Amino acid sequence: MKQLLGNFLCSILLTAGVLGAPGAPTPPPGMIYLPGGTYKPLYAKEVNPRVAPGCFLSEVPVTNAQFLAFVREHPNWQRSKATKEMADANYLRDWAGDLDLGPAAEKMAKAPVTNVSWFAARAYAESHGQRLPTQDEWEFAARADATRIDASTDQQFLRKLLEWYAKPTVGVLPDVTTSEANVYGLRGLHGLVWEWVHDFNSTMIVGDSRGDESLERKLFCGAGSLLASDVSNYAAFMRYAFRSSLKGNYCIGSLGFRTAKSLQDDPPTAPTAVAASPYELTSKWDSLNKKDLQLSSLAGKVRVVTMGFTSCRYACPRIVGDLQRIETALGADAAKIGFVFISIDPTRDTSEKLKAFATERKIDLANWEFLHGSAEGIRDLAVTLAFQYQQVEQDFAHSNLIAVIDAQGKVIHREVEIGADIKPTMDAIRKLLTTP
Repeated sequence: MKQLLGNFLCSILLTAGVLGAPGAPTPPPGMIYLPGGTYKPLYAKEVNPRVAPGCFLSEVPVTNAQFLAFVREHPNWQRSKATKEMADANYLRDWAGDLDLGPAAEKMAKAPVTNVSWFAARAYAESHGQRLPTQDEWEFAARADATRIDASTDQQFLRKLLEWYAKPTVGVLPDVTTSEANVYGLRGLHGLVWEWVHDFNSTMIVGDSRGDESLERKLFCGAGSLLASDVSNYAAFMRYAFRSSLKGNYCIGSLGFRTAKSLQDDPPTAPTAVAASPYELTSKWDSLNKKDLQLSSLAGKVRVVTMGFTSCRYACPRIVGDLQRIETALGADAAKIGFVFISIDPTRDTSEKLKAFATERKIDLANWEFLHGSAEGIRDLAVTLAFQYQQVEQDFAHSNLIAVIDAQGKVIHREVEIGADIKPTMDAIRKLLTTP
């Protein structure tokens, strides 16, 4: 009874704050104020609660009509013009044409747009001066039902979510405004479509299992749920697992998006570069002896690239060891290519720390580059290289990556296992070196 009364009072207070109590920020048109708070993530029992800052979220997912207006204004995002690197072959497949929603246009217009890539969703948000929600913002909001800010331990609520997750998407989706609103007034977080989040590629349910021998070759897997803070919330595991399967250009019939905006205006930035390869990104990086480099400065020779962080005790030293094995096996040809270690730790990995890391491993800096940059630059590059990483306290869980990139910046070969046979990577390098 006390718990029920507490939930009821909390709901009243929250709703009052959301609907415009003194001091509550006024949301932009079509958006809802989401008060900030903390929540316990699922990926490990011992992880401290995460902070979801207050923000504005769009009340409903973006509709086909809204996305149609966007592609009219930005023709490069029309179905026939989007590149395969930015959106796969399923992009807007339910539309009849570039600017045609088809015979069911009236219903389609009010339904959530799906079959849109992360790149397309992000471009839409930026064109409206907004952004995609972070995973923390989305998961914090998604704990709520119609009357409570946190229904994530209610088995009836969780069963309802699982029933929806198991239901296939058939035909035209419902009008976004018909979805049930949660206590904040947000509609469609559950029961309509899955939704992109800004940092979708940071979803890795591994917790403190980075040194677990059972994850020897690939450092993330669904078995990480055994270390989770609440193994009963399988619905959330399905969301995390779904996100971990995505790549930035994927377009899926049950995947849409909504937009977000910070309470304080973010500093103005240039529109996100449409990057088919790492060398097309416009982010700035620092090397051991130069500042404000663009990745395009690496063009002109074959490169073998990995991403990691110097404080890593498990995967990163071994991945670097794999690159050193490749370097040794190449013999004199090693001088014809370049090896690149790109840090995913924007706070701790300074040039000094990267140099100490290289010195400790007796790395010949004549053949190697060590780069570090901003959090956003790291995120953009990781999406381009299909690399996943997630901050867990001060450290990171991450996938493994050895990428062979040609002189123009195209990824030719990827290896995602530690200690794998280096022959396929060697073959890819030698083919590039012998091709005119």
